[in-house]
Amino acid sequence: MGELISRAGMTKSYYQSRAGFSLPYNTNDIEALAAALDVTPEELASPESAPRIEMRVPARPVGDRVRRLIASHAATESDLIHHLEHLDPGFARGARGLLEATTNTVVLDEEVLREITRWADVPVEYLTDHTDEALTDRTEAELELRDAMREAGAQSIQFRALGQMSPDALRAIAQSLRGRPPAS
Repeated sequence: MGELISRAGMTKSYYQSRAGFSLPYNTNDIEALAAALDVTPEELASPESAPRIEMRVPARPVGDRVRRLIASHAATESDLIHHLEHLDPGFARGARGLLEATTNTVVLDEEVLREITRWADVPVEYLTDHTDEALTDRTEAELELRDAMREAGAQSIQFRALGQMSPDALRAIAQSLRGRPPAS
């Protein structure tokens, strides 16, 4: 992802704001990304006609993050696989391969990770760019808050509504819901 963003002439934060749907893509963004991917803007704007992007991911860390997302939904691996199966049987096979991997890396369609993050309501970069420590910290703080809210009886929360709260603030809210004093 870092290479793509660089080739498109974007900063990481600029790309993430668009990929996370905080801000819309404009025609210049689409043209720059299409050129960086060596596809036409039409192919980029119409994903069903564009070639699928396969990526090699570290099996254990990405698999652990997927399991964390599953747990944050009080779901099972089977629940996720079933959801993906309804979207595309290939997505389900890819997710199953990741979760059952016995090798250090797996190659899978990037759309598998994108659909998992849509299902989990987290930024796609949480699974596709595990080197972004700030995004990882923020996402894991949101997941911790989600867990605490579920334990307290809340049904759901839209994390986009939290705005730009820091990971520490999210964790403090989670600890408060659990009745523990915040860690210092």
